[in-house]
Amino acid sequence: MLTKLREIQRREELSDAAMADRLNIARSTWTEIRNGRLVLSPKVQMAAAQAFPELLGALVQSVSAQTDEEPR
Repeated sequence: MLTKLREIQRREELSDAAMADRLNIARSTWTEIRNGRLVLSPKVQMAAAQAFPELLGALVQSVSAQTDEEPR
């Protein structure tokens, strides 16, 4: 999903501050996520899917992958 978020940011020519606003997170947090220093948390993934509905499929895949990893 991070790759898709980076693509959206480039495509829509959003600054880091504008992208962070769309995700409802701090600019510094988005910068750290974008640069791979912070993990894209489930909360931010949900915000991304709300801000960019085209990411809903990526969110479902991410949640599905996380569920598969959990012990039963």
